[in-house]
Amino acid sequence: MTPTVLLMSIGLLGWWHVVVPLQVIVAAVALAHGRWRLAVFSLTALATAIILVVAARAAVDLHPVAFDRIGVVLPSGHSALVVAAVTTLAAMVWPRWSRGRVGAAVALILAVGWVMTKSGHTVGDVLVGLALGGVSVLVAGAVARIRRPRKISQAGATR
Repeated sequence: MTPTVLLMSIGLLGWWHVVVPLQVIVAAVALAHGRWRLAVFSLTALATAIILVVAARAAVDLHPVAFDRIGVVLPSGHSALVVAAVTTLAAMVWPRWSRGRVGAAVALILAVGWVMTKSGHTVGDVLVGLALGGVSVLVAGAVARIRRPRKISQAGATR
């Protein structure tokens, strides 16, 4: 495998044409196996990452000179989406985390970020994208931890 093909393959992991169906499939599989929290996490991480990237790009469009001074031209959607996708896949495949597993996930995320810097994004764009992806994962984790309300039985309601 040539280095160019390898780089393009790594970069595809952050491409929205790959990440959106992947996150939806993970959510469907998780629901089929009774893992509703993983399904909620998957879809929330995806939606939040997309919303944050669109909002960040709108902010850059409003103040392009100010953002250009700090090296941000176009926040990387690939970087944000890869954080959501890799975290979701890792949660699905590895319900129990270890240092090695976290290291592998981080390495893959950083590899996509590196590929994005080689394909035209500035380092600032990639760092902003990674931060937006991190925020989307934190939000998704918080939403997925919300407990469903328990149904009160009729017998319990009369006491």
